[in-house]
Amino acid sequence: MSTISDILAGIEAGRKQFEYLMSEEAQEASDFEYSEKHIYYDSWSEAGTKSSENGNELVLGDNLKYMRRLIRLGYSGRFRLLYLDPPFFTKAKYNATVDVRDNEGKLHKVHHLAYDDTFDRNLEYYVENMTTRLLLMKELLADDGTIWIHLDWHSSHYIKLIMDELMGEKNFINEIIWSYKSGGSGKRHFARKHDTILVYSKTGKYYLDVPTEKSYNRGYKPYHFKGVEEYVDEVGWYTLVNMKDVWTVDMVGRTSAERTGYATQKPLNLMKRIINAASEPGDLVGDFFGGSGSFLEAAEQLERSWIGCDIEELATALTKKRLDLIEANYTYRAEDTMTLRLGKVGLKLKQKDELENGKCLFNYSIISFEPDIEIGYIQINDRKFIQDALTNDTMQLVDYVMIDPDYRGAFKCEIVAEKDFDNIRFLSRGNAALIVVDVFGKEYFVRTDNE
Repeated sequence: MSTISDILAGIEAGRKQFEYLMSEEAQEASDFEYSEKHIYYDSWSEAGTKSSENGNELVLGDNLKYMRRLIRLGYSGRFRLLYLDPPFFTKAKYNATVDVRDNEGKLHKVHHLAYDDTFDRNLEYYVENMTTRLLLMKELLADDGTIWIHLDWHSSHYIKLIMDELMGEKNFINEIIWSYKSGGSGKRHFARKHDTILVYSKTGKYYLDVPTEKSYNRGYKPYHFKGVEEYVDEVGWYTLVNMKDVWTVDMVGRTSAERTGYATQKPLNLMKRIINAASEPGDLVGDFFGGSGSFLEAAEQLERSWIGCDIEELATALTKKRLDLIEANYTYRAEDTMTLRLGKVGLKLKQKDELENGKCLFNYSIISFEPDIEIGYIQINDRKFIQDALTNDTMQLVDYVMIDPDYRGAFKCEIVAEKDFDNIRFLSRGNAALIVVDVFGKEYFVRTDNE
């Protein structure tokens, strides 16, 4: 088949899949359900205090099934802004870099598969998958909302054709060029130093607050034009104009404090520019290809309500850590098929001090840990270090521990222990539970034996 035939066939197949998902037959079929043992608040305040009709939620699971669930829950037309950084059809695999300490405290950088962007190397399949998801997003998007699709040279032309078909050419707003310095180069082509962000609306009544930027006068000297307000800074004289569609924003550098190690991490400044332009404080915004969580962190900082989703455990683990560092209050959930690992953690009660209020001060030690490490997902050069840790000291592979001191069947994180796993202290009436998170984002559930 030709490229055009593949695209047309993919769009048609995607439409049929969307129609099925929205049908009564699909409503009766299996749907996205949450594992009850895997529902908890990861919060720096009382669980749920920030939750509202549009409460913040991070989900580990299939975005197709999750978006359908949101539609069934009445979220159609409620998102002011949807941002997505989907697979680019690069036919490549991407790693994330995680830090693991050895017994002497020295950091080792270990490269682990983050996600696979191969889509079976089939254009029709890629177009079908993207078409179905974009139609679900169109259903979720508000009438005055916009959708921003982050792409590169591999797929921007394909997605442009899909979006013109699904949203209508008249609802195309902008092609934003994000220009940066980092990246590769070659002798047989000009260095590829930009990504493309396609911006579409659902109707002609969309919200967009275009910011201004400096436009320096020729020669950096004042024009003295009548009615034109001019300004001067250390560079020279300038006027303020509406921002152009070419944005120069630095990528996340290797030494940046913002860096998570995720291969395709996007900078916060880029996310904030999009969120400020396309939404207002309190608006509901969403990212269903969450990756390392840049968009959700920016949304939290800018006081938007947000919902995010990713199917990779490592991605959601990185996102949770970012949100916790800025003391975000949100609900974290996982698809029912992604259950907590049980029987992998051994606890020892070291001390129990009874207090007057009916609670006790407990001191626990993790005495055994059996992580589920997929060695095949780790780069060959890093495997020996991980295999040595699995043989000699699995505690090297613990990232942090979440604690619910009052476990009642649905885990609610109230305490996070990031070190000294031999002395985990907390107040409880005895009905506590812990979730151990390894360096690759996998989670292991254990209850104390003091109920």
